[in-house]
Amino acid sequence: MTGIFISYRRQDSAGHAGRLYDRLVKEFGADQVFIDVEHIASGDEFDHVIGDTLSSCDVCIVVIGRGWLTSADEHGRRRLDKRDDFVRMEIAAALTRNVRVIPLLVDGASLPLAEALPGDLIRLPSLQAHEIHHYTFHPDVDRLIAGIKAAVESRKTTLGLAAALDAGTVRVSSRDGLEYAWIPPGDFLMGRLPGDAAPDERFEDEKPQHPVRLTRGFWLTRGPVTVAAYRRFTLDRRIEMPRPPKHNPNWVNQDHPVVNVTWAQARDYCAWVGGRLPTEAQWEYAARGGEAKTIYPWGDDIRPDRASYLENQSRTFTSKVGAFPANGFNLYDMVGNVWEWVADWYDEELYSSRPPHQPTIDPQVFVNKTGKRVVRGGSCDSIAPELRTSNRGYQTPADGFRDFGFRCLLDDVT
Repeated sequence: MTGIFISYRRQDSAGHAGRLYDRLVKEFGADQVFIDVEHIASGDEFDHVIGDTLSSCDVCIVVIGRGWLTSADEHGRRRLDKRDDFVRMEIAAALTRNVRVIPLLVDGASLPLAEALPGDLIRLPSLQAHEIHHYTFHPDVDRLIAGIKAAVESRKTTLGLAAALDAGTVRVSSRDGLEYAWIPPGDFLMGRLPGDAAPDERFEDEKPQHPVRLTRGFWLTRGPVTVAAYRRFTLDRRIEMPRPPKHNPNWVNQDHPVVNVTWAQARDYCAWVGGRLPTEAQWEYAARGGEAKTIYPWGDDIRPDRASYLENQSRTFTSKVGAFPANGFNLYDMVGNVWEWVADWYDEELYSSRPPHQPTIDPQVFVNKTGKRVVRGGSCDSIAPELRTSNRGYQTPADGFRDFGFRCLLDDVT
């Protein structure tokens, strides 16, 4: 089975995309080539469907003509600058998943420069492009097909090797220099444990506990993204670091978590690495580290030797990543140190809408009901109940705070 997704802009390259589609269908079959999913009306639904479609694809072909970069809407605004632009959403989803993205240049087009693209597309110009010309169309596509088949075999090998890994296996990313731990697929109960007597009414959004199934394993940074790694990102992109907090003046502590980052800045970093923010379900599953029946990742009682939090007298606001013991999945600071942005929009009534007995499969909240994104884990400035594994926080995504950071998820570490 070979899944191929074709991304194109109608105003730019519809003819080339249609001709390519016909040729790929003859080679791979109509059920293996995806094109024209624009009929989905809602941007939120589109984002969800694109993610599901790409999860079954090995390759995403991005057809780029001479008007691809500058195409504008009826108000003269560049389409790529709009977060709900279908083409941007397609490519961003592909770039952050274990999918081979192939830029396909038509009509003599060139790859755009990274600085001309939004942050979630910045990896596109670094990828090996193919060219298709009108008079050599078929031999050009023959070479493209050979590249697709090679990508399919490579993906099969990658998935096979990952399936055999032990939980907590560590690899280092050549892109950001951070350690990533392997988190295998699995089932777990998400939400507050029945014996957890958290007193504050604001924790009611953790109920009821319900079954969740994660069908695909993933790699997660062992700790929150550090100052050193984020600086590497900003230097490569030629952008400014966030405002340094008072507790880390001039970002002198490079091994502490980077903070004061917005949700979009966290997302753009993950896109630069080739990954994405974890979903809320992936985060909680990873935080539990295989311990399904404990209130905290290590047990049922708060322990100052396990995390940095407000009542911990030894804390110095943020701490060095890895200063406290790792959990069962070999992850540091899953609670305490910094709150961590995740992918989902916040929905207070989410858990009550999920089936109580049948697992919810690979959940992610794409619909914005509150204008808030979920944050998880508590921080060095949090009281003990906020460090419970099931605790759900939320914040306006455009805001950054002195105790807000994030970690990155990859499908593969290279």
